[in-house]
Amino acid sequence: MSELKFSCPACGQGILCDPTDAGKQMACPGCQATITVPSERTSRLAIASLVCSLASLVICVGWLPGIICGHLAKSRIRRDPSLKGAGLARAGLTIGYLILMLEAGAATVWIWSFSAAVKHGIENVQNDLATNNLIVTQTQSTTVSNASQPVEPVKPEPVAAHNQQMEPATSGWTSDISKVSFPGHPASGKLHGIDFTLKTASFRNGDLKISSTNGMQLDVFRLGASIEGHSYEIQSDDAGSANPHIRMTWNEGGAIQTATFNKGYGMKLQFDQAKNRTVSGKIYLCIPDDSKSVVAGTFEVRLPKPK
Repeated sequence: MSELKFSCPACGQGILCDPTDAGKQMACPGCQATITVPSERTSRLAIASLVCSLASLVICVGWLPGIICGHLAKSRIRRDPSLKGAGLARAGLTIGYLILMLEAGAATVWIWSFSAAVKHGIENVQNDLATNNLIVTQTQSTTVSNASQPVEPVKPEPVAAHNQQMEPATSGWTSDISKVSFPGHPASGKLHGIDFTLKTASFRNGDLKISSTNGMQLDVFRLGASIEGHSYEIQSDDAGSANPHIRMTWNEGGAIQTATFNKGYGMKLQFDQAKNRTVSGKIYLCIPDDSKSVVAGTFEVRLPKPK
C-alpha cells in the first residue's frame, strides 16, 4: 500500500501517513501543532517536461524547455514528498536528451557536407581562374595569348632545366588539327621544349590527367562525366567557355611552372569503349605557346571504381 509523505510546515518534521488521511487534521508528532494532511499532486513541471520533449518532433528546439523543466521537477519532488511525477520527469529528460543528440548528429553531417561543397567550389573557382592563361612561376609570370596569331610574350632569362634547351617542338605541330592522324606509338612529344614521355593516365570527375616519366603533367579539364566512346576535335580558332581547358605543368630550374589554355590550341582526342574499367585513348594536341608544344600518341586510362 502506498504511503503519503510530507513535512510539517511549522517545524519541518517529516510525517508519514496513509493517503486516505489526505485533507484531515492531525497533530504534528514533533511540535504538536495542528496541521492539515496535504493531498498528493503531480508536478506540473514534470508534465511540462514530457510535453515539451515530445513537441521536439514538431518544434526543433522543444527539447530545451523539456530538459530544463525535467531537472526542475526532479529537484522539487525531492524537496516536497507530496509531489508526484518523478517518472514523468525522467521520461521527459530521456526523450529530450535523445532528440538533442539526434539533432547534434544531423547538424554535424550537414556541416561536413557544406564544408565539402565549399572545398569543391573553391577548387572549381581555382580551375576557372586558371583560364586567364597565365604562366605562373615562383619568380616571374608571363602572359600567353590565345589569339589565332600568338603575341610574342615577354621572355624571361634562360634557365637550364635538366640540361635541356628550350628548342621549339615544331615537328608535328599544326594549326589545322583536322589534317592530322593519330600516331601508333605511346603518347610523347615536347611540353615547353622538354621531352614528354607517357607514364600514366587517369580520369576522374571529368578531368583527364596524363603524366610523364620525368614528372611533367598534362591535364585536360571538362571532358564530361564519361569518356567511353567519345571523341573531341578542337580547332585553334574555336572559342567558347564550353571548350575543354588545357594545362601543362613542368619543372624548370627547381620551380614548378604551369600554363593553361581555353582557346587557341588544337586537339583531337578519341576514346574507345571500356574493357575491365580500362579505356584506350588517342591524342593529338598542339599548344600555341612560344615553344610550340605538341603531344601525340596512344594511352590507356584506368577508370575509377563506381561509387
